[in-house]
Amino acid sequence: MPESDKTCYRCGQSRPLSAFIAKRNGQTYDMCSDCLHDILTRGGSRGAKVRLPHTATQRVCYLCRRVQPNTAFTRRADGTYFSACKDCNVNVFAHRRRARLLAAEGSFSTAEWLAVLAGHPVCPGCARRWEEIPLPVHMKSVVTRDHIVAVSKGGSNGIENIQPLCYSCNSKKGDR
Repeated sequence: MPESDKTCYRCGQSRPLSAFIAKRNGQTYDMCSDCLHDILTRGGSRGAKVRLPHTATQRVCYLCRRVQPNTAFTRRADGTYFSACKDCNVNVFAHRRRARLLAAEGSFSTAEWLAVLAGHPVCPGCARRWEEIPLPVHMKSVVTRDHIVAVSKGGSNGIENIQPLCYSCNSKKGDR
């Protein structure tokens, strides 16, 4: 993919940067203009909530609009589900909220994270292969996202400041 192209989070198509809306900081949003237009012009009057077509086994994420099984959504104690899928919660909302609270600049998409992860077959901290690291019971993956310069120390939340580390190395590193 050339540097002048970017992949839309919603439709998954590679498009030129001119197809994305520019932010004030010079970056672009992760959703292309066509997808954004599609969401904004979708039925109902302006400002009215649109009920998404959920079934007993599948739901639609309100952000990325992908149809996914119920297991892809977090279930509340009262039996209802969050409106955003787990992917959007992990890859979009959690990092944005933390970065916003610490006034950090930048963001990154799931595709950018996966590209960085693909370039590291081993943990940069301990040089162990990801498959060789034992998985703790409470975790789904041994790989964690680490800010090279900690956000609490003024580092950005952009992909250029993110590296994969195993949970052990990331815990040892802390905010150093």
